Amino acid sequence: MRLGLYFLFVAGVILAGSAAKYFSAEGEPKVEVTPASHDFGTVGYTEVRKVFTVRNAGDAPLEIKAVSTSCGCTRAYINETVIPPGGEAELLVTFDPRLMEVEVLGKVYREVYVLTNDPAKPEVVIPITAFVVKEEEK
Repeated sequence: MRLGLYFLFVAGVILAGSAAKYFSAEGEPKVEVTPASHDFGTVGYTEVRKVFTVRNAGDAPLEIKAVSTSCGCTRAYINETVIPPGGEAELLVTFDPRLMEVEVLGKVYREVYVLTNDPAKPEVVIPITAFVVKEEEK
């Protein structure tokens, strides 16, 4: 009789754990950024822009906690800080070589950082590149 009660107890614990997980799980947000990177190509000393799409492919609201960049010559702005499941936001990234502290010519690499509440990917890093030339060489 005790063996039967033991198996019944174990089965109850397993079933309760599964049910609790099923009923309490709201789901998780899942961040996707497209494109994943961008090359501005050859640019002179002028501002260039690119719009990225930040999508929530999960089933819970995606919170954009912060957006930042690796250099003052690169700026990023997002139009939504909470993205519902299946929703999208626009991330505008600008690169302006005139804002660099030192004149740099040639290949430039910068990064945009998007901090989110996605537990699998709390930070998305978006590489940005350009080849900077003097305006008359463009």
